[in-house]
Amino acid sequence: MKKLFISAAVLVMSLTAAAQEAFSAYSPYSLFGIGQIESVGDQNTAAMGGIGLGLRDPGLINLLNPAAVTAREKDAFMVDFGVKQTNMLFAGADAEGQLAKSAKNLFNIDHVVASFPIYNHSAFKVGIMPYSNSGYAFTFHEYKDEVLATLGDVQYFRTGQGGINQVFAGAGVTLFDRLSLGADGIFYIGTIKRSTSTNFNTNEYQRTASRSWTVVPRGFSAKLGLQYEQPLGERTSLTVGATYKVGSKLKGSYTDVAYATGGNYTDTTLNNSYSVEYKIPQEIAVGFTIRRTDSWMFGFDYTRQDWTKSVFDPTPGVNFSTGVAQSFNAGLEFIPNRYDVRYYFRTVTYRLGAYHKTQYIMIDGHQVTTNGITLGFALPVYNRRTSVSFAVDLGQTSLAGAASITTPGNVRERYVKFSMGLNLYDLWFQKVLYN
Repeated sequence: MKKLFISAAVLVMSLTAAAQEAFSAYSPYSLFGIGQIESVGDQNTAAMGGIGLGLRDPGLINLLNPAAVTAREKDAFMVDFGVKQTNMLFAGADAEGQLAKSAKNLFNIDHVVASFPIYNHSAFKVGIMPYSNSGYAFTFHEYKDEVLATLGDVQYFRTGQGGINQVFAGAGVTLFDRLSLGADGIFYIGTIKRSTSTNFNTNEYQRTASRSWTVVPRGFSAKLGLQYEQPLGERTSLTVGATYKVGSKLKGSYTDVAYATGGNYTDTTLNNSYSVEYKIPQEIAVGFTIRRTDSWMFGFDYTRQDWTKSVFDPTPGVNFSTGVAQSFNAGLEFIPNRYDVRYYFRTVTYRLGAYHKTQYIMIDGHQVTTNGITLGFALPVYNRRTSVSFAVDLGQTSLAGAASITTPGNVRERYVKFSMGLNLYDLWFQKVLYN
């Protein structure tokens, strides 16, 4: 079984690296800054609206709070990885102000993480998951009469691809039975590529003017977490959790290339490389859960990150600025009878949740906002701790306060995300007794 865990972890890490060559996200809003910030968590927390700051479950690896790594059986070893299918429908105004629609489907490996005990009430974890993603591709034709009269048919292309991953390792310890502390060290690594092209398609003036930007950022950060568990009765408890992520600076190389092509020639008009630095602000989060052992659990989280002092490269033609990112998450789970031996589906964990988020991206003073509802379940297998989890996320992203989806710059994204995760659980160093 241990060899299975190690082989699975190595395989998924390899696949995760390979997946970076394809679109890992798709959204017009990822055109700005370092792209859209990804939600933290696995399929279990995703099914509950993304909560997890106060979550302590010995059968799960909690990715939201470093202190939760100590919620485990003494000799437990766990590996968790997940995949995600995203179906999106976009609606917004085209260059002429008319309503236009499009759709996109994506499949990605989401995360991989392993956790194992260190000594007594302490444990360690290591893993990789996305931090931000940038992915878009759209085209439109020139519609202004004065331009058409001079240049004829002109077509514009905009593409973007890439993102930033976070590789992390952390440990935690439980003190005085109720207080748990933890810390994660985080290394950011990634590549973001963006390009624009303008095609002049008339026979008399046929050529293409293109420009591409590539940024390769690197950086370090740390996340501190604590959890305090207070019994409220024989089987009921309240757990309060909080995390603080240290602000960091992403530094790296930035390459800017511009060139023109026409017929059989290519003329490079610009080729510059220089260093860049992006500020990632500190993040503060608090949350709680109320749990009745082996029956039900309810939780709520709040997260805040002030991006107003972060400066990114401007986007020509768009009034882009940064704001305060916040998220409100609520969720619950219910288990009819974890130890039922007659009816399997009574041992299944059923989950439900909802969330409201404001992203750091602002366009013309309107902040990008996301709302969604979630649901899912976990199917227990081998020893009731190993499980296969499923989550469905139905949501919408748009500009808050925009009059309609035909407002310039406003794109309504409606999406359905299907995710599946496998949590492998085993016990190390057990003594087998024989009569």
